[in-house]
Amino acid sequence: MPRDFVATPVRVVIVDDHRLFVDALALLLGHDDRLSVIGTAGDGRTAIELAVSQEAEVAVIDVRMPEIDGLETARRLRKRSPETRVILVTGLDEPNLAEQAREAGAVALLTKGALHDELKEAILAAAP
Repeated sequence: MPRDFVATPVRVVIVDDHRLFVDALALLLGHDDRLSVIGTAGDGRTAIELAVSQEAEVAVIDVRMPEIDGLETARRLRKRSPETRVILVTGLDEPNLAEQAREAGAVALLTKGALHDELKEAILAAAP
Protein backbone atom coordinates (compact mmCIF):
# COMPACT_ATOMS: atom_id res chain seq x y z
CA MET A 1 0.00 0.00 0.00
CA PRO A 2 1.46 3.40 -0.97
CA ARG A 3 2.39 5.78 1.81
CA ASP A 4 -0.13 8.47 2.76
CA PHE A 5 2.19 11.46 2.88
CA VAL A 6 -0.44 13.69 4.50
CA ALA A 7 -0.93 11.24 7.38
CA THR A 8 2.83 10.67 7.75
CA PRO A 9 4.73 13.58 6.19
CA VAL A 10 8.31 13.13 5.02
CA ARG A 11 10.75 14.26 7.72
CA VAL A 12 13.14 16.74 6.04
CA VAL A 13 16.32 18.51 7.16
CA ILE A 14 17.60 21.52 5.17
CA VAL A 15 21.32 22.31 5.13
CA ASP A 16 22.88 25.45 3.66
CA ASP A 17 25.31 28.05 4.98
CA HIS A 18 23.10 30.89 3.67
CA ARG A 19 20.43 31.50 6.33
CA LEU A 20 18.10 33.36 3.96
CA PHE A 21 18.05 30.40 1.56
CA VAL A 22 17.40 27.95 4.41
CA ASP A 23 14.56 30.05 5.80
CA ALA A 24 12.97 30.54 2.38
CA LEU A 25 13.19 26.84 1.56
CA ALA A 26 11.80 25.84 4.97
CA LEU A 27 8.89 28.22 4.42
CA LEU A 28 8.26 26.85 0.92
CA LEU A 29 8.36 23.22 2.03
CA GLY A 30 6.37 23.97 5.18
CA HIS A 31 3.36 24.90 3.08
CA ASP A 32 3.10 21.34 1.78
CA ASP A 33 1.22 19.00 4.13
CA ARG A 34 3.17 16.04 2.75
CA LEU A 35 6.47 17.43 4.12
CA SER A 36 7.64 18.24 7.63
CA VAL A 37 10.80 20.34 8.03
CA ILE A 38 12.15 18.92 11.28
CA GLY A 39 15.27 21.07 11.38
CA THR A 40 17.79 23.23 9.59
CA ALA A 41 21.56 23.50 9.78
CA GLY A 42 24.19 25.87 8.45
CA ASP A 43 27.09 23.42 8.34
CA GLY A 44 27.83 19.77 7.68
CA ARG A 45 28.68 18.66 11.23
CA THR A 46 25.49 20.10 12.68
CA ALA A 47 23.49 18.67 9.78
CA ILE A 48 24.71 15.13 10.40
CA GLU A 49 23.95 15.28 14.13
CA LEU A 50 20.54 16.80 13.46
CA ALA A 51 19.58 14.28 10.78
CA VAL A 52 20.66 11.34 12.94
CA SER A 53 19.07 12.56 16.19
CA GLN A 54 15.80 13.61 14.53
CA GLU A 55 15.63 10.54 12.27
CA ALA A 56 15.38 12.55 9.07
CA GLU A 57 14.10 10.66 6.06
CA VAL A 58 15.49 13.19 3.57
CA ALA A 59 18.30 15.74 3.88
CA VAL A 60 18.46 18.58 1.36
CA ILE A 61 22.09 19.71 1.36
CA ASP A 62 23.86 22.54 -0.46
CA VAL A 63 26.94 21.34 -2.35
CA ARG A 64 29.14 24.38 -1.56
CA MET A 65 29.61 25.06 2.14
CA PRO A 66 32.70 26.04 4.13
CA GLU A 67 34.67 23.48 6.15
CA ILE A 68 32.77 20.33 5.16
CA ASP A 69 31.16 20.68 1.73
CA GLY A 70 27.88 19.05 0.78
CA LEU A 71 29.49 16.09 -0.96
CA GLU A 72 31.48 15.14 2.14
CA THR A 73 28.47 15.83 4.36
CA ALA A 74 26.44 13.44 2.20
CA ARG A 75 29.13 10.74 2.48
CA ARG A 76 29.35 11.05 6.25
CA LEU A 77 25.59 11.19 6.71
CA ARG A 78 25.05 8.08 4.57
CA LYS A 79 27.55 6.20 6.80
CA ARG A 80 25.90 7.34 10.04
CA SER A 81 22.32 7.10 8.80
CA PRO A 82 22.05 4.93 5.66
CA GLU A 83 18.26 5.21 5.70
CA THR A 84 18.39 9.01 5.27
CA ARG A 85 18.15 9.93 1.59
CA VAL A 86 20.28 12.87 0.43
CA ILE A 87 19.29 15.43 -2.19
CA LEU A 88 22.10 17.80 -3.09
CA VAL A 89 21.37 21.30 -4.38
CA THR A 90 23.70 23.71 -6.13
CA GLY A 91 23.72 27.15 -7.62
CA LEU A 92 26.63 26.21 -9.86
CA ASP A 93 26.80 24.43 -13.19
CA GLU A 94 29.86 22.25 -12.77
CA PRO A 95 30.92 19.41 -15.02
CA ASN A 96 31.15 16.06 -13.23
CA LEU A 97 29.06 17.27 -10.28
CA ALA A 98 26.22 14.83 -11.01
CA GLU A 99 28.69 11.94 -11.00
CA GLN A 100 30.29 13.19 -7.77
CA ALA A 101 26.83 13.50 -6.19
CA ARG A 102 25.99 9.87 -7.08
CA GLU A 103 29.33 8.70 -5.71
CA ALA A 104 28.60 10.56 -2.46
CA GLY A 105 25.32 8.66 -2.14
CA ALA A 106 22.88 11.36 -3.21
CA VAL A 107 19.62 10.28 -4.82
CA ALA A 108 19.31 13.57 -6.72
CA LEU A 109 21.18 16.74 -7.67
CA LEU A 110 19.06 19.82 -8.32
CA THR A 111 19.90 23.39 -9.24
CA LYS A 112 18.70 26.08 -6.87
CA GLY A 113 16.99 27.84 -9.77
CA ALA A 114 14.64 24.89 -10.29
CA LEU A 115 13.78 24.14 -6.71
CA HIS A 116 10.09 24.86 -6.28
CA ASP A 117 7.95 21.91 -7.39
CA GLU A 118 10.91 19.89 -8.62
CA LEU A 119 12.36 19.70 -5.11
CA LYS A 120 9.06 18.68 -3.55
CA GLU A 121 8.65 15.87 -6.04
CA ALA A 122 12.27 14.75 -5.54
CA ILE A 123 11.73 14.61 -1.77
CA LEU A 124 8.56 12.56 -2.13
CA ALA A 125 10.23 10.22 -4.61
CA ALA A 126 13.22 9.72 -2.28
CA ALA A 127 11.14 9.01 0.83
CA PRO A 128 10.97 5.39 1.98
